[in-house]
Amino acid sequence: MLKRILIYAGLITASTVLPAWGVELAPFAVRNFSPPALVHGLPVAEPARVNQPGQFSSRLGLDVSNIATDDNRSGENIVLDGETYVANLGLRYGLAEHLQVGIDLPWVWQSKGFLDGFIENFHDLFGMPNADRNNMSKDQINYAYDSNDGDDFLLDHQTNGIGDIRLLAAWQWLDAENSAASIQATIKTPTGDADKFTGSGGWDISLALSAQRDFPLEKGSASLWGGLGGTWLDDGDVLQDRVENWAASGWLGAGWSPIDWLGLKLQLDSHSALYDSDLDEIGTPALILTMGGTLGLGEKTSLDIGVGEDLSIDASSDVTFHLSLAHSF
Repeated sequence: MLKRILIYAGLITASTVLPAWGVELAPFAVRNFSPPALVHGLPVAEPARVNQPGQFSSRLGLDVSNIATDDNRSGENIVLDGETYVANLGLRYGLAEHLQVGIDLPWVWQSKGFLDGFIENFHDLFGMPNADRNNMSKDQINYAYDSNDGDDFLLDHQTNGIGDIRLLAAWQWLDAENSAASIQATIKTPTGDADKFTGSGGWDISLALSAQRDFPLEKGSASLWGGLGGTWLDDGDVLQDRVENWAASGWLGAGWSPIDWLGLKLQLDSHSALYDSDLDEIGTPALILTMGGTLGLGEKTSLDIGVGEDLSIDASSDVTFHLSLAHSF
């Protein structure tokens, strides 16, 4: 695992040699992309500072995640083998002093993908285990679950469609020179399709606190950020009899900007178990490490580049590649 983290960090750092412009350190907007977790509306890390009145900002993100795991115990059987692509357009607007509103518009693809061979070869090259991948065919999609209680789901073909749209509001309650904090409320609507794993078929409501502390340095700057959230999960249509109706989540990150156009970042994201299950894939807390950075592409434009690793094995996607282009108007 350590070798894998160091290699990804080196690859990302090497990609940040292009000329660019100023950058602000802010959290990665990442989440758990394992299909049974993706469909739920847990809060995603947001900047602790909200937009000023009349200020409009946008973020176009693309996440590609790969998972290959299977397990059976206590009368439950699960297979999660496939690739998930999520394109999300996030819009934020400063509605009034200290008040920001926003919307997230996702499009989700559940796919056979193409990364299985690359990931297995990467593991072999550096002596890392492939675990359940050795028992599975390459580049297939198979999301399947069944239990003695009659709960089940099955998706064995590629699908795509609109995901669950999110409506957001944030209130700035601390805004000092080098520190900020805000309270964020999110409503996730059931616009996706549970049969396609583009949504849960239910409403979710979350409340989160986001905070950040900046540290000016003699050369560059550094930042620490974090957040805590709670979510009420509707039963929905994905294993509705096993859904945990309350979930906790959080994130903790740090960034360093050695020069004004480059920020290097690490972030941990976690959430409690979302289902009542003995299986690691759906019944244990997730812990995800995202490594990467931000490139300033213009005075008001930046690009986040990150790679996510599952530190709680099988509870989240094995690997997630994250790109996010942000622009303020």
